[in-house]
Formats: sequence, C-alpha cells, structure tokens
Amino acid sequence: MVEPDRPDRRDEAPLEIDTARPVVGRLAIWLERTRVARGRIEEARSRHASLDLGFGVVEHDARIGGGLLAGALAYRFFVLLLPTALLFVSGIGLYADAADKSTREAADDAGLQGLIASQVASTASGKAQWAVFVVMVPVALYAATRLYRAIAITHALAWLGSGRGVRVTPRGVGLLIAMLLMTVVAVEIGGWVRRHSQLGGLVALLVYVVLVGGAWLLLSRELPRREVDWTALLPGAAVVGAGLLLVNVFNVYFTTRLVEDRADTYGALGIAAALLFSLVLVGRVIVLSAELNAELDERRRR
Repeated sequence: MVEPDRPDRRDEAPLEIDTARPVVGRLAIWLERTRVARGRIEEARSRHASLDLGFGVVEHDARIGGGLLAGALAYRFFVLLLPTALLFVSGIGLYADAADKSTREAADDAGLQGLIASQVASTASGKAQWAVFVVMVPVALYAATRLYRAIAITHALAWLGSGRGVRVTPRGVGLLIAMLLMTVVAVEIGGWVRRHSQLGGLVALLVYVVLVGGAWLLLSRELPRREVDWTALLPGAAVVGAGLLLVNVFNVYFTTRLVEDRADTYGALGIAAALLFSLVLVGRVIVLSAELNAELDERRRR
C-alpha cells in the first residue's frame, strides 16, 4: 500500500508570533494609568492640606535618605544596648549580693519574667560583677554619646540639609540618657496606673505618650534646627511618644514571645534579627519626627 505524499515539515516556515505589539500596548496602558493617577493625586493635594503634608514628608524623606538614617540610628541603638545590658546584668548581681538574695529573686524584683529572668539570673550569678559594672559605665556613656551625635546629624539633615558642624554637648547627652530612662519609667508608671485606675489601659497609654513625648521635646530643643519656638517641636514629640508606644506594643506581643517561645528554633540569630527590626522601627520614628517638624516649619515660612 502506497502512503500518500506528506509535506516535508522541514520545509515549512516556523510560526512567528508578534509579541511586541501586545507588550507595547500594555506598557502604554500602564503609563496612561500612572499619568492619570498622578494627576488625580496632584489635584487632591491641592485640595487637602493633610494629604499634601503627607506627600511632602515622604518627598522630604526621599531627599535626605530617611531609610539609611533609620538604619544608622538602629545600629547606634544596638551598640548602646550591648554595654547597657551588661551593666544591667552586673547591677542585678550586685543587688543580689547586697540584699542577700538569689539572682533569680533579684531578677523577679526587677520585673523580669520567664526565659528572660532565668537568663539574666544565670548570667548575673557569675563572678567579677564589680569589674564588669565599672568597665561598662564608661563604655555605655561613650555609646550614648555616639548615639546622640547620630540623632543630631539626622535632625541637622532634616532641618538644615547638612550634617556639618554638629556638636555634641554634655547637656544633650544627659537629656538623651534621661529620655531613654523615661521610656522605662513610663512603662512602670503606666503599669501602676493600669492596676489602680478604673479606666486602666487608656490612661496608661496616655501617660506613656505624655511622659515619653515630653522627654523627647526637651531633647529636641538641644538638637540642630532652624530658629523656631518650642511649640514648633510639639508635632514631632507627639510622633515619638505615639510611635515608641506602638513599637513597645510590637515588642511585647511579638519580640518577647519570639524570645521566649522560639529561642530554641531560631537561636540567637533570630532573636538578634527581631531586635534589630524593632530598633529600625525606633529609628524610623525618630527620623519621621524630625522630618515632620521641618516640613511644617517650611510651610509656615512660605
């Protein structure tokens, strides 16, 4: 049986599909949608001052590199946290010896619980607490000085556009240390108010924001800025108070649980990553407060 002739497929021209035109069409549609959305946003900015302020802060952040500044501040906070933690742990050991208590009891008196309390207690039970305490005091002061300089440069960039000529003053470093201590005191006061007030949590949150925001307001008056009245610094102080409250909530409900429940799973690297992320959030809050104050002052001067 003779098979019918079949065309030689090798001689057939390959099927060509023009994909360039659909891609170009889609790109044109996206560009047109972007242009329309940008036009609507610009029109809305002209009608709503709050929206225009928000975009102004975002543009200000892009000009000065707010993300990089927040990362630099997180690094300085982390450097300060290391000697401070050793200072605190050695202090727990010294307190336990002076009060004739075990290190676990001293950790409980300091308000520590769970895995953190056990880790601090085991570390504080070591020898040479006095040597560690004495050595860590100047190291922590030096780290606080470097942190203040980083914050001052951030404010100088936000307010003046340049970080040159930033000076570190003992008063500024002292106010920074007082502000950091106030964040701890505010947590304790808020806890006491929550236990003894009928409104409880709401009053505690308000107390935290007022105390931390007030401490940051005092510190802001020492940081580089244009010649403005202290009332011009109130918005940034409110941002710091509310922002650190949210970061504290994040640490309580996420970071602390990660440390206690998943320490064996993620190890020290996971704990350090969670800690650094929370410090980046703190850096973002500080940068945002400076940008907001500077942007509001620019609009008042127009």
